[in-house]
Amino acid sequence: MSNTDNVENPRISDPPRTLKEFFNYLGPAFIFTAAQIGGGELITIPLLGAYLGMRGLFLVPLIAFAKIFGQYYLVQYGVVQGKTFLQACWDKKWMRWMFILLMIGCVLHSMLIAGLLGQTAGTVNFLFPISKEFWILMIMVLGLLIVFTRSYKILEKTASIMLWIFISLITIVAILWWPSLDQWMMGFMPQMPDAIAGLETTSGIMTVAVLFVVLGAGFGPTVSYIWYAKDKKMGMFEALANGHHLQIDDLTEEEKRRLKGWKDMVLYQNIISATILTIFSIFMWISAAQTLHPSGLRPAGWTIIPQMVSIFTSTYGEWSGILFIICGILALFSSIIGPFYGFARLYEESFERFGVYRKYHVESKTLFRIFLLIFAFFPLLFIFITGQPMWLFSTASMLTGPLLGLLYIFPIMLSFLDTNKKDSKLRPYRIWAMAFAIISGILLIVLSLLGWG
Repeated sequence: MSNTDNVENPRISDPPRTLKEFFNYLGPAFIFTAAQIGGGELITIPLLGAYLGMRGLFLVPLIAFAKIFGQYYLVQYGVVQGKTFLQACWDKKWMRWMFILLMIGCVLHSMLIAGLLGQTAGTVNFLFPISKEFWILMIMVLGLLIVFTRSYKILEKTASIMLWIFISLITIVAILWWPSLDQWMMGFMPQMPDAIAGLETTSGIMTVAVLFVVLGAGFGPTVSYIWYAKDKKMGMFEALANGHHLQIDDLTEEEKRRLKGWKDMVLYQNIISATILTIFSIFMWISAAQTLHPSGLRPAGWTIIPQMVSIFTSTYGEWSGILFIICGILALFSSIIGPFYGFARLYEESFERFGVYRKYHVESKTLFRIFLLIFAFFPLLFIFITGQPMWLFSTASMLTGPLLGLLYIFPIMLSFLDTNKKDSKLRPYRIWAMAFAIISGILLIVLSLLGWG
């Protein structure tokens, strides 16, 4: 029996067939989802609910589900080809400009991490008033300790636990403050939102642009997602991890069938992620619109999460405010550690392309930890220089939006270029999904550029 047909040690395993197996492979989706909730869903969404009431709610499902297809094709490319989009950009000389932009984008997104770091520290300092600067440093140290292990399993478990605790709590609040039919109709009536002082946006189009970039996956979670799939050994990444450096031409028909199943698994992960985010975001918006907006509370500044505490105290009583703040800290923290891991992995792979390991005999894990320290330094630098967490958050969203749009478009094109005509099973074939991905990418670019204006 040839190695390609070895049932006990296949080069590419069958994708999940049972519900239990399916849930075993949802870890990347949970990390991906947890990494998004801090920025878009925990800060931006409640601010919109507080400032706008139910107006503009229609944007949530529209954006969340439109954007998943860009992420889907980016990760699908790696699962089928056995290489990240970063590596593909390096291998094709005409795409190396994108390779450089991805490296720059990590630095720009560090501004957004700085904003999240400032909000997390401001929230912790509300509970234990020592100083915001002290808590910024402590949070950064804790994040480094978790990610420094380079352990995907620790990251998956940490993110999953934080995600489900917070989703459970906000679901109960939203049900208790359920809107009337008239309020639902107002929420789903298309209309342009206003400028939001708490987001430090100065126009309605800038508010939409920030929401479009941060709701669902921003640059950091999107770039990091491919490394979650790689470390989970999905599809062709399994063969690579086992020492099989395969091209598509080397695959048997059975292995191609299995890869097609892994492509579908990536799509299911993204649909589940978008569903969780949509429900959570709608419930978060409702909670703020029904509690903060009628009270005239308009959160802004360093302590946005504590200012939102009446969402819970109005429902459960004073004790729940502390619980909300703790969960807010956990959700914000998960948004920090996810991109840390992904950015360090991206730079680790980038310097492998530059030949650093070969020239200087440096281990990849050593470089990973060096870059982890560097990406811990950048947010500290940004937050201590500016002292404006929400300005950093919104500005980073505008700067990384065009790059995120390109990440939605180019993997589709590369998938066609890198897949032979005879391998139609592995080429993108869902026209409607590709249309969503490309339209989302164009909107990200256009809205971000308008937001700059």
